[in-house]
Amino acid sequence: MRILLAFLLLVTPVLAQEAPPAVPSTSVKLDGAVKTPATYSMADLAALSSASTTLTIQGHDAASGTWKGVPLMALIGKAGTVEEKGHGAYLQHVIIARGTDGYGVAIAIGEIEPKFEGKQVIVAYQKDGAALPSLRLIIPGDTHAGRDVRDLMELTVH
Repeated sequence: MRILLAFLLLVTPVLAQEAPPAVPSTSVKLDGAVKTPATYSMADLAALSSASTTLTIQGHDAASGTWKGVPLMALIGKAGTVEEKGHGAYLQHVIIARGTDGYGVAIAIGEIEPKFEGKQVIVAYQKDGAALPSLRLIIPGDTHAGRDVRDLMELTVH
């Protein structure tokens, strides 16, 4: 019993720690294994060719609407990937998307490449025609939005 109590006293402060608060992000940095790293503001993104996707998000943060933004593949294509030698090297790229609160997800390049799955992942700056307060990564097909990243601040290509 004493061991259990000691354990609980040690881990309770760790378990009680909260994630850092999200800070609105009005720009996103694209870096990593790209030829031309860049930072895009909301205005920069709005000036590029856009795409829209309508989806319903299920779960504790349920929402539905039409999101507008720049396709992630267009940003990756604009930056140009740096390729290692080897068969299929291009398909080994993974993009890590991270929000201001530290939340991060991975997207394989084959998911968004039009020659393969061609999923229309977007860096959204609008929802239902209204400007978002912060950039958000929208991944259609993830019904619980587990890989959507709010307050998107960084896209790193590996």
